[in-house]
Amino acid sequence: MQPLDAIMFLSGMFTGSVYAGGITAVMLNIPGSPGAVATTLDGYPMTKQGRQNEALGVGLMSSVIGCLASYLVVFFIIQSMGNFVLLFQAPEMLMLAVFALSIISMIKGNLSKSLIAGFLGLLLGSIGATAYGRERGTFGQIELYEGIQIVPALMGLLAISELFYLVQQKFIVGDNTTHIQRSFKDFVKGCMLVIKQKINTLRSIIIGIFIGVLPAAGATVASLVSYSQAQTFSKNKENFGKGEDSGLIAAETANSSSEGGGMATMLTFGIPGGSATAVLMAAFMIHGLTPGPYLIRDHMDMTYAVIIGNMIQAFLLLFIGFIFVWYFSKLVLAPARLIIPIVAIFSLLGAFSVRGIYLDVVLTLGFAVLALVMRKLDYPLIAVLLGLILGATIDGEMTRTLLIYEGQYLSLLERPIFTTMFIITIILFTLPWVQKRWAKRKQKRNEGGVS
Repeated sequence: MQPLDAIMFLSGMFTGSVYAGGITAVMLNIPGSPGAVATTLDGYPMTKQGRQNEALGVGLMSSVIGCLASYLVVFFIIQSMGNFVLLFQAPEMLMLAVFALSIISMIKGNLSKSLIAGFLGLLLGSIGATAYGRERGTFGQIELYEGIQIVPALMGLLAISELFYLVQQKFIVGDNTTHIQRSFKDFVKGCMLVIKQKINTLRSIIIGIFIGVLPAAGATVASLVSYSQAQTFSKNKENFGKGEDSGLIAAETANSSSEGGGMATMLTFGIPGGSATAVLMAAFMIHGLTPGPYLIRDHMDMTYAVIIGNMIQAFLLLFIGFIFVWYFSKLVLAPARLIIPIVAIFSLLGAFSVRGIYLDVVLTLGFAVLALVMRKLDYPLIAVLLGLILGATIDGEMTRTLLIYEGQYLSLLERPIFTTMFIITIILFTLPWVQKRWAKRKQKRNEGGVS
């Protein structure tokens, strides 16, 4: 197979899998990839309201626009993006992770419970080898030396735990499906919502590309940050988490647009942003092409061919997606007793396939039990997952930052990007508390005026 054919074959699978991860997130509340975690927040509630066709249409158009826009931007900036990426060193990456963690404060429900759940996730994320090579929380298990993998946690917290609730229902959406309708007009309506919400879509594209080009940031951080920003600027903040289409648009658009940013970083610096881009990087090297600065200089035709090829794939995704989502929308009409064993088997297989060890299966079941307890006590699962995903990044970048500055921490405030993100993070963490206090004070004034 020719180099371009092989690379486009793999990148096509990458593009398709990024979008497909959102389908199960919408239909089953089970993200097919870590980047689709934010999709579950409003996607699944839309399905339970009988709006699954609209949600699938939103997901498809958001993915297409996000993917196409990201590669279009990369087409023009790839030769000059090096200076921008180099501005983000250990302190900036640390603040980016903490900034993403501030989303916990925006999760619906009790703020204290959200913070406790997030702290638990950070503790779980710290398991493994430290930057100094010391073991931490492994209990002598060499398999935990690399830390807890995201996929077993994802499958246990969201997939397997959800099945215990589906057992009590006849269908995914409950015991009654009379309110469920499969209309092609709803697909089109969902697609048009993305186009109508121009500012939300554009903001999500920018966030996705911006975070996507940063090494190791990834689609999960991009989609969660985009979701939080959509909630911040929305006039319907109270609807988020209850089936708000703008939240779904933000999550899916940023998830897909981060794909182009990650590809640009891999091509420019030879740094894969995740497992998928690592496979693509290996494909380049198998064919004698080494991603990095010299790839653009010596093989500019190949570099731009890959970018243009991915733009074409975005258009193909639109047509293929329309065919597939029509059939996937039937899942809500399938009996839960048929869905449960299939999802359970594939969830456990997915956890096992990451490293091929049985410990990951055990961890999946352990996370499922943890999720059941947390749901019973009304603790948000997303907060745990977010802490786990960001825990390793915060740990590593904090260690590097402490080594660089060696006690001179006020010097960090001389870095403009770090300082800006630090201020924004403080605002986001304190905003819910301030809003709550302001609402109570306003209520007292109204009561005083009435009396």
